[in-house]
Amino acid sequence: MPQAENGKDKDDSLRKFINKLEAWPEDDPPTPADLRALRREIRLTESDRDKLELLAENHIRRARTSLDAGAYDQAAAELARAAQLRPLDAKPRVELAEIYLQRSLERGYRRRDRGKAVKLAQKALELSPQDPDAKRFIREYRRMNADFRNIKVRRFVGPVVLTLLFAAAVGWWQRDWVIGLVRPAEFQGTASAAGIPDTAPPRVRDVELDTGGLADSEVSAEILSASVGRRNDGSFLDIRAKFRTETKSVGKMELLVRGRDEKGNQVFTLPWTARNDSDPVLLPGDTDAVALYRWLAESEEEVKSLELLPMNIESMNVQELPETREVEIVWNSVRPDGSALSAAVRNFEIIEAYDAQMLFMDLALENSGNTDISSLSFEVSISQNASTGALIDLNPEIPPMSRGEKRVWPIVMPLPLDANITGQPLVMKVLKAQ
Repeated sequence: MPQAENGKDKDDSLRKFINKLEAWPEDDPPTPADLRALRREIRLTESDRDKLELLAENHIRRARTSLDAGAYDQAAAELARAAQLRPLDAKPRVELAEIYLQRSLERGYRRRDRGKAVKLAQKALELSPQDPDAKRFIREYRRMNADFRNIKVRRFVGPVVLTLLFAAAVGWWQRDWVIGLVRPAEFQGTASAAGIPDTAPPRVRDVELDTGGLADSEVSAEILSASVGRRNDGSFLDIRAKFRTETKSVGKMELLVRGRDEKGNQVFTLPWTARNDSDPVLLPGDTDAVALYRWLAESEEEVKSLELLPMNIESMNVQELPETREVEIVWNSVRPDGSALSAAVRNFEIIEAYDAQMLFMDLALENSGNTDISSLSFEVSISQNASTGALIDLNPEIPPMSRGEKRVWPIVMPLPLDANITGQPLVMKVLKAQ
């Protein structure tokens, strides 16, 4: 009985410590003096500190998984918890700042999210004045914000002047129509009846995307589509592409998309994190299918061409290949003629959490058949008889896998604590392929 009570007291101490940390918001963490006082008040064992660190790491992993799925709100919530559990760590605050800024761009450059992002990045610099990610974020934000300010001036002043000139010209040309404004019922015809062409510009149009700036990098780009358009009075940019590594491994990849007008003048610049630290490292020959969809602060009508430039591509020489495990492929669906797949698992890692085992691995899947695969759904599990696994869908929104192409997916699989996976085969069940 005393031992049970002692164990309960330890759990209570950790819970009290976490509750105290959560009292400070992620953008205003405790000072080192506050943290020392808290540690004197609630003394944690080495085991408690390990659990606290694991809990923070799990929040970060879930945040990155949510971010990959486009769930910004969930990713922000997970990273906010991680930042509270690591009050003196700058990294989760910079990642959270990037999420807030991305959400701001997706929602019309909303001021509230921008303010949160900048405050978090500044706090990260206070915690770690030499942190390169925080410095980079502040530098890129200032440059991007300056571009948006210039765009806003041009966006509001230019249209006003053009509108006045256009109104004067139409007023003179359609004098009878102006006089007849008091009788609108007589002029309810087509747009051309008021002197305006009845053929509106298309909602979406393709534009040329120049990838020459990537010539000296370790990746090559295949642009599948690049377009600008308008939806609900908002302009947007849509790019679908495949990146392929050449002679070195590639991890994080930050790019810059620049829009130009008919005369070659810059219209906008947008930072694009095509790959982040949570994405699997690409070995030479691997490809990565990516998509960029962003709302633009300016009208898409000015954009006549696009340019793709490298900002930060983390490449490294391959000394030795990561540990791989073979995967048994089972077709649980009709196998199309000429189709074939081969797979291997890299970076197999097992972490024991509070109530489960977390299995992390990278699945390298190659289209080894004679046909392209445009739609694919598969499940990865431990042994063929397993009832649960990690489900992956390759849908029409993602570029198809060409013949000979190899892509890498991060797999996260929860397993019961008592599950024995030593020596168990990895199985990939193909549920749909076409």
